[in-house]
Amino acid sequence: METVEQRIQQVCEDREHGSRWLVKETITILRDLARDEQRPASERLRLLASGARQIVQARPAMGALSSAVGHVIQAHEEGLEAMGKAAQQLLDDYASATGRMAEHARPYVKGRLMTCSISGTVLEVLVALKDQIEHVTVLEGRPRYEGRAMAQALHEKGIAVTIITDAQADIFLPQCQGVVVGADSLLINGDLLNKAGTTLLAWAARGHDVPFYVLSETLKISPKRWHEHDPARIASNLALLEEKEPQEVFADAPSGIQVRNFYFDHTPYRLLTHVITENGLLDRRRIREIAVTTRANERLLSKWHP
Repeated sequence: METVEQRIQQVCEDREHGSRWLVKETITILRDLARDEQRPASERLRLLASGARQIVQARPAMGALSSAVGHVIQAHEEGLEAMGKAAQQLLDDYASATGRMAEHARPYVKGRLMTCSISGTVLEVLVALKDQIEHVTVLEGRPRYEGRAMAQALHEKGIAVTIITDAQADIFLPQCQGVVVGADSLLINGDLLNKAGTTLLAWAARGHDVPFYVLSETLKISPKRWHEHDPARIASNLALLEEKEPQEVFADAPSGIQVRNFYFDHTPYRLLTHVITENGLLDRRRIREIAVTTRANERLLSKWHP
């Protein structure tokens, strides 16, 4: 059986799963640790604080992780039992979120669709709405090809699917009634952080007048901001995009060739037709209100040193 420390490290280093799986695993780790009576209370509190910070710092593009951690940590004054209950309640709410989201998405997500990479949220909503979905085109998701797993999962659920390279999106978009993507984070101004390639897909969809829908749990709303048109903030912007090993893109690149490998990109709010959540459609004002609450929880984590 894996230790808590190993499970935390797995979340920090994971390259295979979407945000939804990582959030559920993070909350489960915090719940299990809060309830682990084999450890002294002082050790559990220390691990909760250090593990939570480790995860949040390692995955800056995934706003849901910091939001989830904040929801659990805010119960710390009531003790470990309260933190365990908060984590379990969050898991219960998260489990039902996609069902509620699917009903809000029903008027929009139908016909022939396109999606990119892999998203547990998108997968669950598409399966819930399969009676009105004719076909899904999936972009493969270079460099780790997560789209292959997405296409396989859709096929196993009886949904007609085609997988294409990321660069072919513009060829197939005119055949689609909508693009549906998940979210790794929704920033305080409504902008989207998601798998690299999402932004180009959004611009292409705009060019073809194809609606672009984001399916996101409200837990993924982050107080972080993208500083557009500010050269002094380029480094802080890029830090949100999680640059990984260049060998994933070009394993044996000749000396002198620079290889870059950002896992996420930034899509402006103006390219999003609708942001669909478990609570319905959210506009920029409501996204900002939720982000302000999340910011307070993040500040609590930074100050909590049991």
